[in-house]
Amino acid sequence: MKFVAGALLMLVAALVQVTWASQLEIAAVFPNVVLIVVIALTWTQGARAGLLWGCAGGILLDLNAPGPLGPHAVALLCGAYVTGFWARNLDRESPLHPAGAVAVSTVLYSLVLIASDRVLRLPIPTFATAVQLTLAAALYHAALMPLALIAVRHATAGLHLEPAAP
Repeated sequence: MKFVAGALLMLVAALVQVTWASQLEIAAVFPNVVLIVVIALTWTQGARAGLLWGCAGGILLDLNAPGPLGPHAVALLCGAYVTGFWARNLDRESPLHPAGAVAVSTVLYSLVLIASDRVLRLPIPTFATAVQLTLAAALYHAALMPLALIAVRHATAGLHLEPAAP
């Protein structure tokens, strides 16, 4: 049941990402719903759950992106790993920590995707454009994180894959 609920949550996040999220554009960026949900799951369910669903969500995004399977999954795994470490070692009740975790994860996610696109010889934005879009996305994701935490806590009540660290 836990797996089905998590898979359904990731599928919905990925579908929202590739269909409706572009309608929420602010400052030339739109929210990465899968990234936000993965970080919220990592914060509420623990690192193991975050890594699992980060990989699944990344594969779902990769299926919709040009290029090979893997870059989005690796990028989401980086964010989930950092967030799991962050949540385990800092105050979990502070509303600023999850917002900071998603902002840092957004920067890591962008760096991994740009690096993989560079290696694969896919088009990449100029440095100034990449920095501007990454910082705008990090701020946007940080602003959305409190709402995402509430939604994920509600959707996953009773579905802990591992005990979250105190």
